[in-house]
Amino acid sequence: MLKKYTSALNFRTLISVIISLIATWIAYKYNLSFNLDLTLISIAVVFPLVFTLGSAFQRREKALEHLGRAKGSLAAIKYIFSVSKVTDAEKKKIDNKVIAVKSELIKYLYSDSNEKETLNKSINEIKIFIDKNRELLGRSISVRVYRLMRDVIMGVENSISIKLHRTPQTIRAYCELFIYIFPFYYAPTLIFNLGNAALGFEIGSTYGGSEVLDTTFIVYALNVIISFILISLFNVQEQIENPFDGDGMDDIQLDNYELEY
Repeated sequence: MLKKYTSALNFRTLISVIISLIATWIAYKYNLSFNLDLTLISIAVVFPLVFTLGSAFQRREKALEHLGRAKGSLAAIKYIFSVSKVTDAEKKKIDNKVIAVKSELIKYLYSDSNEKETLNKSINEIKIFIDKNRELLGRSISVRVYRLMRDVIMGVENSISIKLHRTPQTIRAYCELFIYIFPFYYAPTLIFNLGNAALGFEIGSTYGGSEVLDTTFIVYALNVIISFILISLFNVQEQIENPFDGDGMDDIQLDNYELEY
């Protein structure tokens, strides 16, 4: 259960926390205190972060749709042959060919390699098998099977495209850079705002004497927390960037697509 809270933590988290501590220390050391507009942060960090995160989740949902389409079409092809006039031996062959396509697709999506020759070969074997038994299926059923085969190919190719083509790399790179720069911008703003709050607290203190509110710890804590949140969201986006690699709790469980109905 703890894994779902720690899965987004990695070396970037440590770097971001260290940078936020250093930025706050520099702000205090050189008395940096500015009333800066945080709208710039929303443009430079929040907007691209939300955009890339939303795009990554959309790609994941599309991948689920294409995989389901490919698996459903393969199952339909197998069932059509199971009630056709082909021999039992041929029915067993189509079962094995369908299983081979699913296995090769899952193996390809899991792997770091972009070599898909084996996958293409397994899909082509089904096409050859359909051509071979076209007369036993009849014209109308053959047309239906070819349409299902088209759905298989489209589902496979779309899944491959999602693996190969990612969300805009430049936006993600700038987003990560601005997250690391953000603490240097945010620390002086926190010092200014909390310093004014502390001054107001001092002026409004009781007659027994002025009480100075030390905001140093609060500034450090807030700067670290905000940086931690931003980099954690960036890490989540990075994990689902490729929904097939098994890196992250939200990745697609490809093993389920190899199961038979």
